[in-house]
Amino acid sequence: MPITINLKSAVFAVSDALDLVGVSDFQHGKRVAMIARETALVLGLPEARLENLVFAGLLHDMGVSSTAEHRRLVSDDPGVDKQAHCERAFQLMQPFAHLSLLANAVRHHHTPWTELPAGLGEADAIDSNLILLGDRVDTLLLRHGLENPLFHSTDICGEISALSGSVLQPDVVDAFLAASSREAFWISLVPRHVQTYLNELDLPLWGVTIEFPQFRHVARLISSIVDAKSHFTASHSLGVAQLSRYLGERMGFAPDSLAKMEIAGLMHDIGKLCVPDEIVEKPARLTVAEFSVMERHSFETFQILRHVPGLETVAEWAAFHHEALNGHGYPFRRSAATLAPEARIVAVADVFQALAQVRPYRGAQRLDEISCTLGEFASKGILDPDIVALARDDLDRSLRAATQTI
Repeated sequence: MPITINLKSAVFAVSDALDLVGVSDFQHGKRVAMIARETALVLGLPEARLENLVFAGLLHDMGVSSTAEHRRLVSDDPGVDKQAHCERAFQLMQPFAHLSLLANAVRHHHTPWTELPAGLGEADAIDSNLILLGDRVDTLLLRHGLENPLFHSTDICGEISALSGSVLQPDVVDAFLAASSREAFWISLVPRHVQTYLNELDLPLWGVTIEFPQFRHVARLISSIVDAKSHFTASHSLGVAQLSRYLGERMGFAPDSLAKMEIAGLMHDIGKLCVPDEIVEKPARLTVAEFSVMERHSFETFQILRHVPGLETVAEWAAFHHEALNGHGYPFRRSAATLAPEARIVAVADVFQALAQVRPYRGAQRLDEISCTLGEFASKGILDPDIVALARDDLDRSLRAATQTI
């Protein structure tokens, strides 16, 4: 029986990953989705539009993977280019049937109402303005503090009203003021209520199942967001995925397992979106405090993926890439007895690919250096010696799998 994944659950996982980019202001996309949907309900938009608005809100910042860029976007600096990440998100969404429906609304979610292109359809224009509204309201919330949104509601409504007829469409502003007149609107934006709100939505049009070959495209999308965090990690996840599949083929794994291993490689670093850029790109050894932040990323990967039905084993193979056979890896301190062969393959592929790439603290290693380092890691009980031997058996082919984009 083919392995299937629920599309809604997969997109929610992407949203969870995007939440990490803010580092300290989680759930931005989720709150934008809530604000846009509650306003659209007052406007009387049809159910299909409401569903698409939720997902457009969740994914509107898909073009942002850098913590530094995120800080600039939520700042008061009028000189910040807010359109670049909108265009990146638009391009990322275009190849995917469901996501392409959201692309125009996301592309223009920083475009003032009076500056929207004339050729944009009415639905996309309103939807983009609803996302802009949600984004602006949440930015104001973040500045005031999320501990008690209701206390700041009057000030925020005043600031939003001042944008009517210029940045925001007047009917959108009026609908927002009507929706936000209820105390429950603001109280629901408190972090512990946000996930409950979204979980209780039916969203049948997005509750479809997709098979693993289709999900691979979603995983490629996620990996491109993660790898865009730093030019040092460009195509890292893709290289880990390709090398994992190659090593799995050499070990005789079945096609289903190879597909899942490839997806584990593509998504293994999704949790790294929570790590500040200055740590990822530091050109020197990390301090103990900085390394403790870096160690979080594998745990975050596990938390994001394990809640997607059908990805339970993939979550383990992806998240255990820094575990060690000797039990001294991180963050779960797994021992050899609890590390599946597929997880061991991803771990070897991760080390091989990282060694073959330039890093801020060193250049790319030569093949003989990669082979030597892998051998040392195997002898110390960090990596599986049999899998290391496979990678070293044909270093040229392993390198091509790890570094060539397809």
